[in-house]
Amino acid sequence: MELLPASGLGLKVGDRLEVAIVDRSGQVLLQKGKHVPGEAVLERLNERGFYREPVEVAPPSPSARFESEVQRASTTEGRLALLVSQVDRLLRSVVRPPSVMTWTDLEGVVRWLDDLFIRDPDQVIGVQQLLAQSHTLSERVLHAAAVTKLLALSEGLPTGQHYSLIAAALTLDVAVVEDHDDLATHRGELLEHHRQIVAGHPARAVELLRAIGIEDEVWLTAVAMHHERFDGSGYPHGLSGDAIPIGARIVALADAFTAMTRPRGDRAAYLARDALRELFAQHAGKFDPRLVQVLVKQLGVYPPGTIVKLANGEVAVCVRRTSDARKPVLRAVIDPAGQPYATPKRRDPDETATRIVEVLPGDRNRGIRSLILQLWKKDLDLTGGMAG
Repeated sequence: MELLPASGLGLKVGDRLEVAIVDRSGQVLLQKGKHVPGEAVLERLNERGFYREPVEVAPPSPSARFESEVQRASTTEGRLALLVSQVDRLLRSVVRPPSVMTWTDLEGVVRWLDDLFIRDPDQVIGVQQLLAQSHTLSERVLHAAAVTKLLALSEGLPTGQHYSLIAAALTLDVAVVEDHDDLATHRGELLEHHRQIVAGHPARAVELLRAIGIEDEVWLTAVAMHHERFDGSGYPHGLSGDAIPIGARIVALADAFTAMTRPRGDRAAYLARDALRELFAQHAGKFDPRLVQVLVKQLGVYPPGTIVKLANGEVAVCVRRTSDARKPVLRAVIDPAGQPYATPKRRDPDETATRIVEVLPGDRNRGIRSLILQLWKKDLDLTGGMAG
């Protein structure tokens, strides 16, 4: 870079240097940040000194800032919170043209969620289940994306399709992002224009995604068909059975399950166990019955994040699945007197005193959130840096 004469800076005694002053060989005469101490030094700088114009560094892109923030976050809960924020920003960007969202932006979210899941699926699903106290769109679709990953792995789908289906789960409701709160609050009494929005939102979502350059047909097909139902009762085309691609069937089931486990305007949240039972019994035929069985088997009777009461009066959280669907790994978080433990305590569901006697709704034990990090930490430490 060209050296420019320091005399052109118009320096005065006492001025603080915004650049380093060097001689023609590059040796520093006065460092950046120093003050010009006197007339003799000022004269020397003007006679012998040179400087290089500072290079303007472009501010980091939103994606780069997001990557940096996620890398600095020390817990799964913290990383998920950042992912929720990024998903919300990206979805709203798509419907507010000119969109600044690109596949690269969303890819960062997909990759980080996929990495978190591979490291510890029980923790990712469990933390999201414990935090499922609202019907916020970005929180729900992240939860659906994690369940989608679980099903895609269980089905043995090619790894390349996992990203596509996670992306589909994240963007399936992009067309209703601006109306989502109204739709969730007034589900039982939708206005006519809301009904029209709901009916047309899969096609509109595909249109919006194509507009920003998405051409992945596995992704787009899953978004377009996530309201088709296995018995032919869905929309927009009334497809049934295997005419609905497996990816769309997976995303549809993950979407339904995570929506049921969150509160809505016309009903309270289902317990995860009850949502699985409802999908298996009351909604039989609407979703691929084999996939429903896979989901029940994968999550177990007490999915990670389920809050339970034990025979001795303690409240515990199911933190891990085991080979026995009825015997999860338990950690007691509240003592029989209703006081939180400073540190969660491992409990054995086989023991008479610590067997599970009741499943509790998450919103009755909000204080458990402060113990989320400790719930999984003793089993597998995820607080270190993640691979980029």
